[in-house]
Amino acid sequence: MEVTNKNFEEQLSNITDDIKRSSFIGFDAEFTAILAGENFKHRLFDNNEDRYQKMRKDVRHMIMTQIGLTVFQYDRDIDTYVANSYTFHLCPQSFGEIDQSFIFQASTLEFLCKHNFDFNKFIYEGLPFLNKFEEDKVRQQIKDGTLLQSLIQMLDLDNEKYLQINCSEVSKWLSTSEEETMYIDVKYPILRYILHNEIRNRFPNVMTTDSLGNSNKLLIYRNKNVDGATNASQELLEHNLMNSLLGFSRIISLLQRYKKPMVGHNLFLDTLLLHNQFIGPLPKKYSVFKKNIHEIFPTIFDTKFISLDMAKKLTFDEVWKSNTLQILYEFFAEGKCKKLEKAVNPIRLNTPFDVKQSYHEAGWDSFCSGYCFIRLGHWAACDTIGHAKPMGPTEIVAALDPFCNKINIIRGAVRYMNLIDNDPVSNRPSLLHVKSLNETTINISKVASALSNYGAIDIQAYGRQTALVATGAQLTVDRILKNYKNSKEYKISEFSAIKHSVAGRVALWSGAFITGGILLYFFHRNVKSKVTLV
Repeated sequence: MEVTNKNFEEQLSNITDDIKRSSFIGFDAEFTAILAGENFKHRLFDNNEDRYQKMRKDVRHMIMTQIGLTVFQYDRDIDTYVANSYTFHLCPQSFGEIDQSFIFQASTLEFLCKHNFDFNKFIYEGLPFLNKFEEDKVRQQIKDGTLLQSLIQMLDLDNEKYLQINCSEVSKWLSTSEEETMYIDVKYPILRYILHNEIRNRFPNVMTTDSLGNSNKLLIYRNKNVDGATNASQELLEHNLMNSLLGFSRIISLLQRYKKPMVGHNLFLDTLLLHNQFIGPLPKKYSVFKKNIHEIFPTIFDTKFISLDMAKKLTFDEVWKSNTLQILYEFFAEGKCKKLEKAVNPIRLNTPFDVKQSYHEAGWDSFCSGYCFIRLGHWAACDTIGHAKPMGPTEIVAALDPFCNKINIIRGAVRYMNLIDNDPVSNRPSLLHVKSLNETTINISKVASALSNYGAIDIQAYGRQTALVATGAQLTVDRILKNYKNSKEYKISEFSAIKHSVAGRVALWSGAFITGGILLYFFHRNVKSKVTLV
């Protein structure tokens, strides 16, 4: 189901009930940009702190325009997983002193167009959102009693004219009409809040409230003491305004409240955007970022990371060609996994998607992530007990517990980010040290071109004539060392901090001088003693 600002309020209770009753929730998002350029390439040299710091400042200019949530519930009577998918369209907002901004990359626009992204829904019907920092700022203005004046001061000329016209219409109605009530259709929540207060200030004898059954209509009673009607309190007006401003952030609050396991595919960038868009600006400290994400989403599973490990249990002929979400989903959905030929739980999607049109649509991809999670967990659970049988959500989550809160890292020094503990120590092969024997300045591109034939590598300068090479596998290291053992062009060896770094060489020579000095001192002392005895 698509959720926009047109149907959000009427669907909110259903969404709340679905989240509350769920076993776990699939997640996916579409972005306005993908970080690109030399500074943001995934490099084998990067530890997670490096990767985070590279991306932190630029992520603040990106937003998620679409968020997909698929709520998986388990029907024990028929051993079936039932899925309800929601695609939420999001759009930044401007009010008072807050004016949210973002960038849209041309390449991302092309990608979204290719996959039939609906830009009209994004712009005209997108749900607003606030991060915790922005929310606290608005709530403080409400508490201080400065919000209304701040909003009025930030009105543009068109909205000021709109308010004046409606106040004039109220004045005309009070003086010329005998009708007891008057309706004003106010589409925008901020204008509706201001107009409520403006009418009350200008016409103290009237009563204003929202029309029952139509939240856009402001209802005015000629007599504020009329029987059977209640003036909407200032607290209620502020509460309604706050809910309108929060928009999708109310869903984030539901996810935080019910603490259901969240499932996604390749979630590192998603977690950065979730923090920036709904918690606050990304902190300088990587450890604080991890702590903040874990507080909001205490249980996260990344099917990218899980599938990379589970693939090791398959033969070359059995394993999927790649573990992109689409390939992984089709591997399981088309029955290609021989490990799951018996006793597999059905997974039923309540609102079917058009598969050919739906990949890279957030709701569909969130379903695919949850689907793969169930199949991977079923496989792991069956391996644990040694035979096939239908598996409930408790058994699936327990079987995948070793992967909990571990987020896949693409092409880095370590395989994953650990949200609840220290990140793992790098298990990558030792770095290689390359020295050019024929050039006064090493040609990095030339070296990269030559060595990439032996496997995945990254290279960076390490002085005028030298460079460091990071590899993805020990086999690559072995091949390079073997083939360049007698090279007259490059001297290549495993990197040693003591042997190859300036600091290491200084420390080595310093140690040699100190040791030599001590030996010389004792030799001199010994000679002096013998001379004295003579």
